[in-house]
Amino acid sequence: MAESTLTQYGFRFADWAGGEASAQDFGISHAVVVPPNASRIIVGGQLGIKDDGSIPENIEDEVKEAFEHVSRSLKAAGLGDDAWEHVYSVKTFEVAHNGKGISGVVIPIAKSYLKNTRPVWTGVEVKSLVFPGLHIEITVEAYLPK
Repeated sequence: MAESTLTQYGFRFADWAGGEASAQDFGISHAVVVPPNASRIIVGGQLGIKDDGSIPENIEDEVKEAFEHVSRSLKAAGLGDDAWEHVYSVKTFEVAHNGKGISGVVIPIAKSYLKNTRPVWTGVEVKSLVFPGLHIEITVEAYLPK
C-alpha cells in the first residue's frame, strides 16, 4: 500500500491485528496518532446541497456535492488541491436511501478524494438530517502544514 501524505508530518496510522483487511477494503484506519503541536482544521457538517439550494436528483451526485463542499472548506482554511490527503478523521451521518444504507455509494467516492490516506472514520446511520430529503452530512479534521 502506498503511504499517506500525512506520514511525512509525523502522523501514524494503525490497525489492530486481524483488522487490516477490512480497514484496507473500506479505505480507513482504526487509529491515528496526531503529532504534538499539529495545527488542525475542523470542518463542520457539510451537506450535499447544490449552490442554488437545490438537492441533487440522485444519491451519487448528492454525496459528491457533500465531498466537494468539504474540499472547498479545507481550501478556504488554507490547504491546496491535495486537501483531502491531509484529512485524518471523518464522520459521516447517513440517511438510508430507498430503504438501504448508502455506504456503498459513499466509500468509492471517499476513496477517490482521499487517495492514499486512510483516516479514522465514524459512520452513523440516522433517521434524518436537519434538512428533509438529504442523505449525507460530513465532518472532518485535517492537518494544516506550517
